[in-house]
Amino acid sequence: MEPVELINKLASEGVIISSVNFSRYVSGRILPSPERAREILKAAYRSDVLGEVLRRTVVVDDRGVVNTANIAFNMDILTLAASMALIKFWDYGVNKVLTAAVNGVPLASLVSLLLDAGLCVARREAESSSYVEVKYFAPEPPRYVSLFIPRGSLREGDRVLVVDDLLRSGRTLRALLELAGKKGTSVVAVFSLIAVGDEWIKVVEKTGIEVYVGHRVDFF
Repeated sequence: MEPVELINKLASEGVIISSVNFSRYVSGRILPSPERAREILKAAYRSDVLGEVLRRTVVVDDRGVVNTANIAFNMDILTLAASMALIKFWDYGVNKVLTAAVNGVPLASLVSLLLDAGLCVARREAESSSYVEVKYFAPEPPRYVSLFIPRGSLREGDRVLVVDDLLRSGRTLRALLELAGKKGTSVVAVFSLIAVGDEWIKVVEKTGIEVYVGHRVDFF
């Protein structure tokens, strides 16, 4: 997104930034006050800057495969996404961020840092002798996949934000919710960069869990 376009988007939400000050903010020569920074981020959230950036960046081939490599590890996009998560979930009382290795880890790490919350990563290998495990069936190729979290990484009463780079089938999302449920935590919301189709919606539609997606791809 070009600077002029972003300045205009913010202006449409009532936040006026001159091109000179914008350049200074970007270069780091001067920084806005915390109050001004929050005002700018709120305007970026309301004008869906993240969604616009993702729409221009995401690549979907003719088989419906989403190439998330140029998104999931792009630090500019991840920083923007984490900032939008900060604005969205600031008042949710989140104290743990849960994700699955590996592509969700960079985003979840930034989100946990900004929300001042602990980070819990579900891995496909048990890395300790004391862990919690959930299995799910993956059809391509047909196999059972296990996700593990160290016992004690989530505790009863934790307020958990589930973070991932991509929602599609919902299998990983269901496993993460099940892991959280085994520890008696409260999943307050799900945050994902990209969602493809609507199969994943079945996992959360009757739970009441709020879902915030940066960009939805309707590909059939």
